[in-house]
Amino acid sequence: MNGADRGRMYGLDLLRVLASLMVVYTHTANWFATRGHDWWLSTGVDRYVTAPLNLNPRLSFVGVAAFFLISGLVITHVAGRESGPLFLRRRASRILPLLFATTFAAWCLINLGLYVPESGQDSVNLADLILAATLFGFFTTPEVVLLGLAWTLLIQVVFYLYIGVTAPLLRTHPWMPFAIAAAITTAGLSLGTGSGDVAIHRLGLIAAYLPVLCIGALIGLVHQGKVRPVAGTALGTVHFMLFVWADRIGEHLHTGDAHPRLVALMIILVVLVLGVHDRLSTSPVIKAWARRTYTTYLLHPLCLYPVLDQLVPVIGAEAALAVALVVLVAVVEAAHRWFEMPIDRWVRAREKPRAPVPADAGSGPGPTG
Repeated sequence: MNGADRGRMYGLDLLRVLASLMVVYTHTANWFATRGHDWWLSTGVDRYVTAPLNLNPRLSFVGVAAFFLISGLVITHVAGRESGPLFLRRRASRILPLLFATTFAAWCLINLGLYVPESGQDSVNLADLILAATLFGFFTTPEVVLLGLAWTLLIQVVFYLYIGVTAPLLRTHPWMPFAIAAAITTAGLSLGTGSGDVAIHRLGLIAAYLPVLCIGALIGLVHQGKVRPVAGTALGTVHFMLFVWADRIGEHLHTGDAHPRLVALMIILVVLVLGVHDRLSTSPVIKAWARRTYTTYLLHPLCLYPVLDQLVPVIGAEAALAVALVVLVAVVEAAHRWFEMPIDRWVRAREKPRAPVPADAGSGPGPTG
């Protein structure tokens, strides 16, 4: 094992890969369902997995819940050894360039008639592009959403901003930022619920999902020995109950009625897999795939949906899906190798030299690094 890998939590890489598979599966199954096509895999999963475990249809939110937990878990490790400004700068350089590029690609595909966004426009202008790329489109009336899954980035950006602001407190009193976050979440849910104002109601959405990231962060702090297990469990329970409350409100969680059960299962899975260190989790394939999960997460709708729309009527569902997956792998590899990595090297080359520190606890916090 080389120095770069020492201290790495290999189980998180495996979880990232599984989460990315779940997200791609869910959105592929949604495509078949909304277009009125039967898909044998979706039928089998619904019958033998979704129904017995009473999960959301087409396993909705499984992958996102895992990514949220992983993001919170790894961020506490990273933020504990970076200053607030450095932490925020690195998160911004990791998230924003690919978000901007992917939003621009979606904008082009929409105007070419090859992709239909969540907000339903068949043409979008430059103002729509700017609003969507900066995530401000979620706060406008009507909403401007070119990438439907970008709402998860909105949640994570808010969480990262909060962690960046509270980084000094996180180093001295690790539990305190998440106790404060519980109070903020309570206020956000109270304020955002029932509001007719789109921007204020969106605050309720953010508050509804923040507890999942906070639970992931608390798992990380307990794992690192910075918070006692009893205290971490108690505070995590508070956040879980806040998530249950958000689910009971019924205004913010729309992908099914099994969110609390699903998050509970994901928490158990994360805790069990966190310490895994076997041949599979340490394999080069898993490590490489884990580094590409954010790219896969953002790009898969733009790669899969247009290809399926164009080819299914011509060559059938199975062949079209095979082609779409090949396109996805090729585009993800190109974007990671020739876009993500050069930007990351460029940003880090301009940082002030620092004393060597242990490697990150994985390939990055969740899908967004």
